[in-house]
Amino acid sequence: MSQQQSVHTTTWPQRHRETFGELAVWLKALKLESPTVLEVGPGAATRLLSRHIRAGEGQDLSWWANRLRAGLRNLDGLLRRLPWTALYSYEPMELRDVLPSGSKLIVADISTRVIEAIREQSPDVEARVFDFSARAFDRPVDVVVCLCVLVRAAEGNKMFSNLYHSLKPGGLFVIDNRSRSNFGTGDLPLERLSSQVWRKPGP
Repeated sequence: MSQQQSVHTTTWPQRHRETFGELAVWLKALKLESPTVLEVGPGAATRLLSRHIRAGEGQDLSWWANRLRAGLRNLDGLLRRLPWTALYSYEPMELRDVLPSGSKLIVADISTRVIEAIREQSPDVEARVFDFSARAFDRPVDVVVCLCVLVRAAEGNKMFSNLYHSLKPGGLFVIDNRSRSNFGTGDLPLERLSSQVWRKPGP
């Protein structure tokens, strides 16, 4: 199966709720009132199981409830491999809900199946098939959101560099700590604002 068809991401509702909340706080603090936000690699679940997969890691659930949750996620992972299975992507809709009015959300993924699902779910979101291991985005944005993507990528260093160069000076980079520590370099400086929100030097 080609990269454009495959969907490897394991995802669930509200996976990045706290991080999206942090982003909303910093957008307000920095007075970024109508930002252009680029989300990269949101992944998707099967539409069939998307309503049954529960939020969270399950710390407060019983052993049986956690087993059921794990089973559903594993089944979803198997069904996603079927190229005709309809998909649903949680993250773009959840991110859009915390952005200020007037924001522009662009979602990019290497998978055509994920992008087609997002276009069907939300026509007001600009959804594009795009490979950040090849080049930076074609226009600079105010915010880049890329969570738990680079650690699975074959060329994480190239992707980090291209994402960094897709960001305006002074823009916000929302990235998981593992990717930041594995692929970030001193040549591409970022100021840490909160747990997974960083700022590119600039005005």
